[in-house]
Amino acid sequence: MRKLKSLLLVLMVVSAAGAAQAAWKDEPAVKALYEKAKQEGEVVIWGPARSEIEWVEAAFSKVFPGIKVPFVGDNDVFTRAITEARGGRHQFDVMWTSINGGILLSTRNLAAKADWQALGVKNAETAFDGQMLFANRALWIVTFNPDKAKAADLPDTWEGYLDPKFKDKMIANPFLLPRLAGSLSLSWGEDKAIDFVRKLVNRQDIMLTRAPRETFLKSGERTIALGEIDGTYRRQAKLGNPYGVKVPQPVVFTQFGSMVMANAPHPNAARLLAAWLATDEGKAARLEATGRLEYDKPDSEFARRLAAGQIPVIIEKPEDAKRRDDAINKAMPIVARRER
Repeated sequence: MRKLKSLLLVLMVVSAAGAAQAAWKDEPAVKALYEKAKQEGEVVIWGPARSEIEWVEAAFSKVFPGIKVPFVGDNDVFTRAITEARGGRHQFDVMWTSINGGILLSTRNLAAKADWQALGVKNAETAFDGQMLFANRALWIVTFNPDKAKAADLPDTWEGYLDPKFKDKMIANPFLLPRLAGSLSLSWGEDKAIDFVRKLVNRQDIMLTRAPRETFLKSGERTIALGEIDGTYRRQAKLGNPYGVKVPQPVVFTQFGSMVMANAPHPNAARLLAAWLATDEGKAARLEATGRLEYDKPDSEFARRLAAGQIPVIIEKPEDAKRRDDAINKAMPIVARRER
């Protein structure tokens, strides 16, 4: 129940952000760190997707002016970071990452450990002995063309999409689908999760493509995109292109956060940015920049049921990484045979 209540708090950060941030920014340790960070003048952040980090500089500068935030958003940032570290090059300060990316950096001793409590980040959730500071939980969702389908007519569970009436109507990303299966395996067990993928591919004839699924939804070629991360459709909503969203059960959360590099060129600014991303205002700024969906509202039915413990939840954690990866590796060949 405690974890469910903490998830509700994540959904409520927008309304509470102003007062919370004012208190955090005025903490003596934060003020002292900011003075050091201003002397460094910038903090470089990398992440696996441009859209996940391009908003940071404008929002961060409103709170801490005088610090530039150059960024690199690309799928290859982890490979590049590891390669450059081997060559003695250290070009960035903070990595925005999922747990799996965090494992890559932590096992190679590329991330610095930090005492986030000392910075006044209350109830900070960390991983890898303080190397990673969680700042965002993304949801795995199903999206659809609202002109072609209604949320009430779609299943409330992942298994419901195995119903024959959805044959030839679904589309998925061949990179994401095995990872959804990996997360579901934490609750279902590996055999059931792999069978789910096999039936989607072989029985439901789900279309698999790395092209933007929203294009196929808009054209009507497919009605449902299964196994999406909600960030893509937050951005679509912000751009005025709303798609229908369904959150099947068990609800699956993927955790994202920041890691300060062990050889960060701007270590003080790096710590300040990483801590700010985990504050209420940092989380609220992310929602403002990347877009909000209906279930972000704290008074939504989803939020109420989540807080009441009425919805089964899977939260990806570092200690589950091996089990999840084992299932992913078994799902990938099934998906690869049908990828377009």
